[in-house]
Amino acid sequence: MENKKCKECKSDIPAKAKKCPNCGTNQRNWFMRHKILTTLGILIVIIIAASASNGGPKKVGDNGQQLQSSQNQVFKIGDRVQMGNVIITVNKVEFSNGITFMNPAEGNKWLDVNLTIENTDSNQQYITTLGQMFVKDSDGNSYNVSPTDKLLQNPSVGLDGPILAKSKKTAWVGFEIKKGAKGLQFQYAASMFGGKTAIIDLGN
Repeated sequence: MENKKCKECKSDIPAKAKKCPNCGTNQRNWFMRHKILTTLGILIVIIIAASASNGGPKKVGDNGQQLQSSQNQVFKIGDRVQMGNVIITVNKVEFSNGITFMNPAEGNKWLDVNLTIENTDSNQQYITTLGQMFVKDSDGNSYNVSPTDKLLQNPSVGLDGPILAKSKKTAWVGFEIKKGAKGLQFQYAASMFGGKTAIIDLGN
């Protein structure tokens, strides 16, 4: 009978053994020990990869009709920008220097972006603000999503998670940026793993 070495105690055990008869160590790899998590992970990657492959950003009208499409298109506040099965709209932006019990770091300020995300598909779509939304300034600085006054005022309202089929969500997304930062652009990535990105000029 063919043998192998136990991963833990290094004793000889049958090659097909799932557990070591001497020390009890599970001999299967992580993926075999966690089949449910592995399956869920694969499904999430497939969903996100599919959303990333649905074409570049394009401006659409209220009826969904395509108005503009350009590889290097920079959109503006109020434009309805379609990325695959999702339409995003930056409705407005606000700035804040803090509130009574919480403030941005010295030399920074808060930028709040009011955003609507519409799911045009017959299946729900998953959104992660931390992995799909960024702000960049004209100096090349990139800013990640950050808790701000708007989030603190409405902690239960946000864009993260599923958006049901044929429905939409509107909420604030916050960023902590440098005071005096210019040329701010909101960037929405179709997938947290990369791919197409919609760029919206925030008009400052």
